[in-house]
Amino acid sequence: MKIAFIGGGALRLLGAVEDILNRPDVFRDLNLVFMDRDIKRAETVSGLARKMPAALQTGCRMEATDSLEAALEGADFVYCYIRVGGVTALERDIRIALRYGYHGHDDFGPSAVMLTARTVPVVLDIAALMERYCPEAYFLIFSNPITLLTDAVTRYSRIKSVGICPGVNNFAWDMDSLFGIGVPSPGLSYRGGGLNHFSWIAADSTYNGEPIMEFIRRKDNEIPYEEAVKKCRWDLAVPMMEMYGTMFLNNGHQYHYLYHKQMTAELSAYFERTEDDALRSARQDKAMLEVAVLLQQERIEDYWEHPVIKDCRSGPFCDTGVSFMEAVTRDSGAELIVTLPNRGHIAGLEEGYPVETSTQVHRSQCRPIGIDPVPDALKGLCNAIGYHQRLTVDAAVKGEKTELFKAMFSDPVMRSYEEAYPMFEELWTAAGRDI
Repeated sequence: MKIAFIGGGALRLLGAVEDILNRPDVFRDLNLVFMDRDIKRAETVSGLARKMPAALQTGCRMEATDSLEAALEGADFVYCYIRVGGVTALERDIRIALRYGYHGHDDFGPSAVMLTARTVPVVLDIAALMERYCPEAYFLIFSNPITLLTDAVTRYSRIKSVGICPGVNNFAWDMDSLFGIGVPSPGLSYRGGGLNHFSWIAADSTYNGEPIMEFIRRKDNEIPYEEAVKKCRWDLAVPMMEMYGTMFLNNGHQYHYLYHKQMTAELSAYFERTEDDALRSARQDKAMLEVAVLLQQERIEDYWEHPVIKDCRSGPFCDTGVSFMEAVTRDSGAELIVTLPNRGHIAGLEEGYPVETSTQVHRSQCRPIGIDPVPDALKGLCNAIGYHQRLTVDAAVKGEKTELFKAMFSDPVMRSYEEAYPMFEELWTAAGRDI
């Protein structure tokens, strides 16, 4: 089996590699290809992969390349880890938007629109080459913004694709933070869905057989508030839970829409107090230098204890992409929460919009589990966000400045043309040759 990691210079994919290697009964005769335009990064990550404990016990082939065609040829699965422009461009866009009063991330806000404009053409080029070199392969999209990239590949190519987001595990971590139930907890059973990063748990979700919302309300007075507030922003979750009667699946991201002014202030304060060498982009560059030195060791002792590698591990939950590949390979029908076009998955959301949803995964198809987790009062907002995302994808495909501004201006958090237009002009100028 050949698995191609596109953006193979990303340290984070080491967790996925370990999970693959730990399943020799599923992933046989393995060939892992790490493709990156920066061949040194690909060589570093592939070198680290070869020296991880699980790899030392297998005969798995691993290779690094800067040739996309070589990586794709004959691949069974293509795992997309790219970040066009790197974190540096993302941080630049976030800071520009903040000056105009807008919050952002790589999934939402003006920064996500610019990231989409940079990334969609690259992802569609990959999909086009897949049609030539591995037309039957699954395209697993881990890169952000996952929802928009999945939509682009679904509508503009013939390749099978799915969005993979580990954020669906955040609910389990939040429940542990609030109630100390452990991670993973055998008593916790949940489904959920909506838009990626704007989704909710389904009504049939339970803890030890009790509906989760009943359990939360019954145990509310036992929550260690200070710790919970810090870990999962319970102070913000409670008013939404009381208003809508349900819990968010991926706690945190939805606050961009529901607490936009507060999120903008907090993010502005973060950049003001954080030195440039402590930003995410600088930390990533430093990590690559550290692992390059580590790689010089013939054998890396206590492999997963090294700080620069430790956080890459998938932990108690198997990497979602690896679980998806396993379900396809086994034709198991395993239930996973992934991002796919809405085909009866989520009630009340537009057909065809990419939704984050509970799905049974088979070799030939992903079978929807129809659920209705989105509160009625938020279905209008979800559909507005979905339409904004679709406009953004179409503008990125066209590569037209005017269309991209119209897409950005359709974001439900946009307040006025007077703010949005000069902000967009600055973002567009800063993008330069990126778009």
